[in-house]
Amino acid sequence: MNRNRISMVASLLLLSSVIVIWPDIFNFSKTVRLPDWTALLPSPIDAPAFLALLCLIPAALISTTLQGAIRGVAVSVVVAPLFAIATFALDPTHQNSFSVANAFFSYVWIVLFYCAIPSVLLLSVRATAHYLHTKARC
Repeated sequence: MNRNRISMVASLLLLSSVIVIWPDIFNFSKTVRLPDWTALLPSPIDAPAFLALLCLIPAALISTTLQGAIRGVAVSVVVAPLFAIATFALDPTHQNSFSVANAFFSYVWIVLFYCAIPSVLLLSVRATAHYLHTKARC
């Protein structure tokens, strides 16, 4: 396995694990019970975005190429929420006639509200580093 694939798998496993461990803070809900450790963050309600940022660092910064970083972050962001949605959808307490719609909405919620901004931030850092490295060669 090359560094691009290893970094993508690392980010995917980290983000999937975090989402499965704390599904209540990632899935959409009208009321959110935050874990005690979120009080240590500057904005406790943004804990999922902070976790996503930390989990996506390997895919964005360890990969060998900018294209590898983009691919790794994209795959991690698209695939990782599926595990949380699966645990949510298979939980008997959440099963009703709206389960499919709720699962789809939670998936979109996780990707757009918690993973999009960290992804853009990390990829912009990686793109800036790539640009500066390329410019320094010339």
